Amino acid sequence: MYLVPVGATRHELYSEYEAPEPEPEPEPGRPSWWRVQMARFRATLAEAERERRLRERGEAGVGGGVWRAIMRRIAETIAEQRLLWQLRGQPAARLVHPLDVPAAEALRLMRASLAGDLAKHRRWCVIDALIAVVLGPLLFFVPGPNIVAYYFVFRAVGHLLALRGASHGLSRTVWETDASAPLSAIRAALTLPREDRRRRLDDIASALGLQHVTGFVERVAARPI
Repeated sequence: MYLVPVGATRHELYSEYEAPEPEPEPEPGRPSWWRVQMARFRATLAEAERERRLRERGEAGVGGGVWRAIMRRIAETIAEQRLLWQLRGQPAARLVHPLDVPAAEALRLMRASLAGDLAKHRRWCVIDALIAVVLGPLLFFVPGPNIVAYYFVFRAVGHLLALRGASHGLSRTVWETDASAPLSAIRAALTLPREDRRRRLDDIASALGLQHVTGFVERVAARPI
């Protein structure tokens, strides 16, 4: 996991490691409600990833306008939450931090970020679960799949996995730290004009061995504080 500078004093956690979701063990008889929801979650996850790859290649996806819009939003959710999903069950992890940030301060920033994520995802898990419970019966008689309710079920499950990952990272994961000079260089790159900044960030990404950090830094750095 990387502690990435996105401003003069701001940092965000970032990772490109994509651990595969373990397949559930088959259950004898009828599967539980939770197994059904997780199977639906994995299927929606895979479809959103396929849709994202098609858009990146400039190819047309499948489905109508509402479904395409939902798939785009789910792809954004995946990008935002995958880091926390990966922390579930991780006994140990490495935090790579800028060279100009002491290891103790980097760990403090990481823990503060995870604590904020834990509170946020706990709140939204409850909200989205309640919306799904309400919309399921309301839209039961609408012809076709209940994609709106499915969307909120996906969100609720995603938030649940994210809060479990944040909780695990705070209480059970053993962290080691590693200082990185290229990460420190991102802070200076943010002060450059747009084209120069992107070229410099691409060079830093190459030095770090990361493919998508340039877009991440520019997107997060542009958010209002």
